Amino acid sequence: MALPIDRAEGKRLFRKYRSQRDGIRNCPEMASVCLICESIHIADKPDADGMRYCCNCGFAFYRYSCPSCGRTVDGRDPQNPACSSCGRRICSCGACGCPKPDKETPL
Repeated sequence: MALPIDRAEGKRLFRKYRSQRDGIRNCPEMASVCLICESIHIADKPDADGMRYCCNCGFAFYRYSCPSCGRTVDGRDPQNPACSSCGRRICSCGACGCPKPDKETPL
């Protein structure tokens, strides 16, 4: 899922997305960049499906493929807000994966 990147690319992506997070879900390399400490040491969180975490500072975030359409969902992207029913992130297609999706969240 995560593409290997070097430190220079991690710094560039950090600067780009740190203050403007729209579109993080569309950048595969962002699966490997922490928006808190700028680290590129990101791993899958054990026993937490779809969650990744920074090995440096411990910041955790959701990043996974939408079960309905296959697009990337990233919890750091404002276009993927949390569903008030199940807590999973809502994809830009409107699906979150729960039986009672949050219809009040504007997409």
